[in-house]
Amino acid sequence: MLMLFFVNIYLSDKLAMFRVINNIIDRCFFTVTFILGVQLPAFIIQYKHRLSGHLSEANLHLVQFQNIADQHYQGNLSAMITKYQANSEPSIVNTAEIINQLVERVEYLQSQLSMIINDVYIEQIFNFIVYADRAIIKNTLTDFSLTIPLEINALSTGAVIAIVGLIAKEIVVSLIKLLAKKISPNHQKN
Repeated sequence: MLMLFFVNIYLSDKLAMFRVINNIIDRCFFTVTFILGVQLPAFIIQYKHRLSGHLSEANLHLVQFQNIADQHYQGNLSAMITKYQANSEPSIVNTAEIINQLVERVEYLQSQLSMIINDVYIEQIFNFIVYADRAIIKNTLTDFSLTIPLEINALSTGAVIAIVGLIAKEIVVSLIKLLAKKISPNHQKN
């Protein structure tokens, strides 16, 4: 009887130790996901800055062609492009393609920026995740510097991502335990 008592204490101590370790892992996981979640708004801000820079540069180049269209085509850039495309000189036709690509690039960057500059914060995050330009994201990530912004949006984003991450971790752990229980009796039958 005394032996059974000590075995129970030993097993309960082991379980308590595992609970403590699991609790520490949960806290570390929450902290890491919170810090990563806080980075999302800062990353979006840096992405907006890079996107604005690309747009400014594209507009700077487009203005030069628009000035030519203002002088010779009553400001109609589309008419200038059409005229260039109809030209027999290949370099002029190539210039029309470049101008057309530049017009499309400016429109694309403007639409990207307008999706991110939304008043509703949740829509900003959704639009960023779903529609953001992957090449510009990659370039932003290359130059990204970690920050801890102390804004309510950043803190709430960090908290939400950390909580969702912790819930996801618990679901995965529960599924693994469930799977282990289902597999365990099968191995005992063999």
